[in-house]
Amino acid sequence: QEEFYKDQYDRTLDRKNEINASVSTPIGILTALIAGLYFETTNFDYGDTIWLCIVFSCIGLSTVFLIGCSIYHLIKAFSDFQNGYNYAYLNDTDILDQYYQGLLAYYQAQPNTTPASTETTAQKEFGAYILSELIKSAGINKKNNKAKIAERFQCHKFMIFALISLSLTIIPFGIDFAIHRGKDKIQKVKIESIVPVSLAAKLQDTSNKKQLKQQSHVKA
Repeated sequence: QEEFYKDQYDRTLDRKNEINASVSTPIGILTALIAGLYFETTNFDYGDTIWLCIVFSCIGLSTVFLIGCSIYHLIKAFSDFQNGYNYAYLNDTDILDQYYQGLLAYYQAQPNTTPASTETTAQKEFGAYILSELIKSAGINKKNNKAKIAERFQCHKFMIFALISLSLTIIPFGIDFAIHRGKDKIQKVKIESIVPVSLAAKLQDTSNKKQLKQQSHVKA
């Protein structure tokens, strides 16, 4: 039993490290999806064809929603927000040794005991304690790993949906690009009102500046 549950305990910790190491892949894919969506939304012309703008906006909003769901499940898979995933571990070796020495001292203090029987009884109880700790820790860690894998699966699922949705935005974006290809983007400026400034006022202001400048040079 001890060998079996120790193997299970070690496997749960290895599985935990494997799950945590897999975070880089979805982060990279989500970053690429966000970059692609940002490029399309900033280069799309919203002021031309109405139906094309509506189709692109609807698909773009659905892509944003799917990316948000994927990020939500990714965060939940690795932090579970406030609660977190509390993995169980065996105590440090010095604490375990103190517990064993305490067992020895306890049974040595009992009447009608021999050193051999005391050590045998202490080892038996210590082994039972280690076994119970391995069972408890392996069970807690396995449940945490299952929860993290489930959240990671949801993250991957929404990430695939977001990729499909982003691929659909290429259709209206490509049509818009083909329509406006080769056209120069000209910014139109409209002057609403003109403030009249007389030429005499301009000349007087220029002469005043020259006088002030000459005075400052003289003082220097």
